[in-house]
Amino acid sequence: MVTRYILFDLDNTLYPRECGLFHLIEERIKEYLRIRLGLTHAESAALRHKYLRAYGFTLVGLMNHHGIYPEDYLTFVHEVDVEGVLGEDRGLARMMSRIPLKKVIVTNSTQRHAQRVICSLGVEPFFAHIFDIAFMDYIPKPNPASFHKVMNHLGVRGGECLMVDDHPPTLATARALGMTAVYVGRGEQVEADYQIEEIKGLEGVLMDLQLIGERGVAR
Repeated sequence: MVTRYILFDLDNTLYPRECGLFHLIEERIKEYLRIRLGLTHAESAALRHKYLRAYGFTLVGLMNHHGIYPEDYLTFVHEVDVEGVLGEDRGLARMMSRIPLKKVIVTNSTQRHAQRVICSLGVEPFFAHIFDIAFMDYIPKPNPASFHKVMNHLGVRGGECLMVDDHPPTLATARALGMTAVYVGRGEQVEADYQIEEIKGLEGVLMDLQLIGERGVAR
């Protein structure tokens, strides 16, 4: 089956975790819990950990147990200084320009946050779609339902997609659906078809898969 689409995660995938952007979002999540639920700092951290363990996504726990309106939460936690943290990544843009496959973003964040990130990185023109958490009916990755909604919209099957993500459970779901899974991260050994330390290593993966040639030409 021919690979037609590359599905990219956003946070900690298109940019390195070490830049600290997602840490700012995590701090906003704990602040949201503290303010909206009247918790201490320690209690908010503990509740976030509890909901991550139970649901894989803090918002799901808040919706299930506290009746939180998702847009209120998502707007609050993504009000971080994206532009102050991320700058133009010309190397990433050059790599994207050499990859002739269709590219989309699949993220548990919002459309606005994704737009801010890719605009700051200078890679906005390369993505045909952004599938955000609202598109997925607030059912986050790694739930298979979120993948099925994206694939149905694109008109593809799993075997026609390559998933690039920093979250091992998401890649496990992608593989179960027939996708080629590429893990972005250092140190940790995960069940994926390929592992790269940072996003620019993707070009080597695509050459190994014979999806592009040495100069980024489709094969």
